[in-house]
Amino acid sequence: MGTAAVFCVMFCGANVNPIYSYASQIPVLGAVVRVLHVGSGGERTDGAYTETSLQGEHVEIHFESHSGKMNTAPVYSVAHLMAPNRMCLTLHGVRGIDFETIRENMLATSAVKDVYRTMIGDDSMCGFTVVLNSGYTYEITEYADPAYLSIRFLTDEDYQPDRMIYDLRSKAMPYGEELGLLNEKYASDGATQLKTKSGNYIVMIGQFDSMSDAEDALKGLNEKYGEDTGFTVDSGSVDEIPGE
Repeated sequence: MGTAAVFCVMFCGANVNPIYSYASQIPVLGAVVRVLHVGSGGERTDGAYTETSLQGEHVEIHFESHSGKMNTAPVYSVAHLMAPNRMCLTLHGVRGIDFETIRENMLATSAVKDVYRTMIGDDSMCGFTVVLNSGYTYEITEYADPAYLSIRFLTDEDYQPDRMIYDLRSKAMPYGEELGLLNEKYASDGATQLKTKSGNYIVMIGQFDSMSDAEDALKGLNEKYGEDTGFTVDSGSVDEIPGE
């Protein structure tokens, strides 16, 4: 069998350097299609729904349709961001997701602090954010025949808890349509949604190593849209959850 292609995505634009940006390309052996940390995979589909199981520190998301188990996973994308340490997973062509079971299984692992859904207006897409405990990372393995994703949580030997992260953030707002529309508007700029300490949500763009880099990015964002976008520069340690 051939070698599976792995598609790596730069989630924050040309001037943003993600802390982690690797994906592993491996031969197809048995049911394994690809292993990755950030990037995308799967094949275009519609009408899929999920079932989830917990296997120790692995969480498996299985895909089925009305005709039974699917052979290939639907299109998905994953990003790893900091401040706080989190995984953002988006599934395309999925109209039914057992989010509560996914959340319950993930919280049962030692790696996960919180899990919450992404506000997306398209009912054929769903996504969620997994906030990781300090010092943890993850690896996703895509399988075929039958189709499922295995999310394995593991310790990160290169973790730097004192590292400062700079980014762009919106005002805080409740979980709802405004959040989804704002995230959609800046999707091409690598926008993601993040829950604050108080339980409201903000849209975040970028991940920078210095205040000056973040300020340059904000200037570029305002110039791109020809207006004051309302974003501001924020900072925090890699595990820090932002306030209002």
